[in-house]
Amino acid sequence: MLEVLRFALLGLGTGAVIASVALGLTLTHRASGVVNFGQGAMASWAAYTYFSLTDDGSIPLLPIPFVPASIDLGAPKSPVEALAGALVVATGLALAVYWLVFRPLRHASSLAKIAASVGIMITLQAALVVQFGFRERPIEPLVPDDPVSYFGITLGADRYILLGLVLVLTGAVSLLYARTKFGIATRAAAEDERSAVLLGVSPSWVASINWVLASVISATVGILASAITGLTPSALTLVVVPALAAALVANFRSFWIATLTGILMGMAQGVILLAEVRVEWWPKIGLGTALPFAVIAAVMLLAGRSLPTRGAVEQGSLPDAYAPAIGKWRRYWYGALVLLLVIAVVILPFEYRASLNFTMIGVLLALSLVVVTGYVGQISLLQMCLAGIGAFTVTTVGLGLGWPFIPTAVAAVVSATLFGVLVGLPSLRTRGASLAILTLSAGVALETLVLTRNNWFGGDGPVEAPVPTVLGLSLGTDSPFPWGNGTIPSPAFGLLLALVTCVACFGVMRLRRTRLGSHMLAVRSNERAAAAAGVNVAVVKLAGFGIGAGLAGIGGAMTAYNLGSFTAAPFGVTASLILLAVAYLGGISTVGGAIWAGAISAGGVIFVIQSEFYDAGQYTAYIAGLGLVLTAVLYPEGIDGATRALMMGIHARLRRRLTSPGKNALTESPASASGGSP
Repeated sequence: MLEVLRFALLGLGTGAVIASVALGLTLTHRASGVVNFGQGAMASWAAYTYFSLTDDGSIPLLPIPFVPASIDLGAPKSPVEALAGALVVATGLALAVYWLVFRPLRHASSLAKIAASVGIMITLQAALVVQFGFRERPIEPLVPDDPVSYFGITLGADRYILLGLVLVLTGAVSLLYARTKFGIATRAAAEDERSAVLLGVSPSWVASINWVLASVISATVGILASAITGLTPSALTLVVVPALAAALVANFRSFWIATLTGILMGMAQGVILLAEVRVEWWPKIGLGTALPFAVIAAVMLLAGRSLPTRGAVEQGSLPDAYAPAIGKWRRYWYGALVLLLVIAVVILPFEYRASLNFTMIGVLLALSLVVVTGYVGQISLLQMCLAGIGAFTVTTVGLGLGWPFIPTAVAAVVSATLFGVLVGLPSLRTRGASLAILTLSAGVALETLVLTRNNWFGGDGPVEAPVPTVLGLSLGTDSPFPWGNGTIPSPAFGLLLALVTCVACFGVMRLRRTRLGSHMLAVRSNERAAAAAGVNVAVVKLAGFGIGAGLAGIGGAMTAYNLGSFTAAPFGVTASLILLAVAYLGGISTVGGAIWAGAISAGGVIFVIQSEFYDAGQYTAYIAGLGLVLTAVLYPEGIDGATRALMMGIHARLRRRLTSPGKNALTESPASASGGSP
């Protein structure tokens, strides 16, 4: 029992960080209605600023062309000076994020806000990787870590200090909200913005102060805790997952419940670690990382709890799920595009054939989000994890059992679909940001418990994929082909991939015009109205998750065939967030947007073309995150929507010019112009 208590207390450091980020999440949501998935990344940026100030006396900046990478302040700073500088940076970052990103989105849809916050998360983490790399950085401690003994258990004093600091900060914030005019103003703005404005309260000013408080609290505890846990770009960034669970238990309202839940989660992870080390029958699969998912699922399924609504003046709509009528000329156009794709797969140089393969795989993966998010309006942050299920099914069934391509692909789709439907079950009780929180935590659990373990689906090392065969024909990336220059990848695999991608694209386009597609759009628009109109909302949601997961599964299967040898790394949560970024940037509600997403994804056609002029390399994730933020704020319809609007504008101007009175006068005969008979 004493050993259990010792490991529980060892988790106080992690618990304090989780609690501080959960406290920040509660503050920002109460003030502005935003679930800030980038809260941990903002704390991580402040921690790296502290490290940089103590290391060489500089303040890192976002990577921007023709702008220095950092601001040099001279000699390295003392820990106290560095802490003060880091908190100033955290304050400026919070104000910039709110005023430049989330204030313009205050009346936007829930999807736009979530996309922007995920973009902040991706951008800051990728910028840290660019600036500092993946290597762990040592942090100079600010608090003493001398051993202290209580009840026969010896621990460093820093853990108790962190615990005390978080409790003091929680008490201070609670008093601020309960006893001051500022707290009353924040509650008023959260309940009814219009009435608050009439009473002289500025919701923007209130939100700004709360964002600063959230950033400073998370940054302070994150900097102090980094001396215990070490500093990497993902360490504090991914703390947002258990912190979201703690904040959700508190319903994003109670500061004390959020803090205490975060502390208990850190302690529980310590006890689970002890069980994995000491208990023989305990599964050694990293159950501690699945704890947030278990907590979130329990809260949503058992309590049926969703996030509290806010009294916003208005709410924006989701991007338009545009679907043109497929007439004769459009069929000819689509046929020409397919023919052009087939020719390109055969005759292009090898690097462009490879980029076409990556583009088509990206299209398949983006289509999964088009169905789930664009058609049904459900936010999923684990699609790449579902793709990983499909990829590892290919290895297990195709290589282990020797199945040919078609039954192996079906098995990949079925396995991913089953997981997708299982994850989609909580969507029957929740939606919007709550569902995004659940799918993010589910992605972390899938990555840890399934994809990186030696089991039926995953593996902890590189695995081999079989060569796809259809009717005895080898269609792999190195299979022989009668035309082309004989280099890898073989046009044989490109043609197979083109067939799968075209079928998927036309299938999703057709889905949009079916009865099920109409029901999906009705559910996306208003679930209650759809149910009142006789739509089975539960069936439609599960169908959306199942179809989206199946598309992700076939995308993962084709990824396995394309790579030949692969690990779980391309199918993690970070990859899922980047997929959301490129899908949203391309246009998350249309097939055309999925095609754009495939073209701009890593290794895609546009990616390869721009590398001829400039090699993005390590900036790929950074550009994707920044593009997601800009798209969410400036043009939620994405590249496809902008292109469509441009083409429609050109078409309208041409029609007006061709049908203008001057044009008609030129075509009239002299007799008709003078009023006589022809």
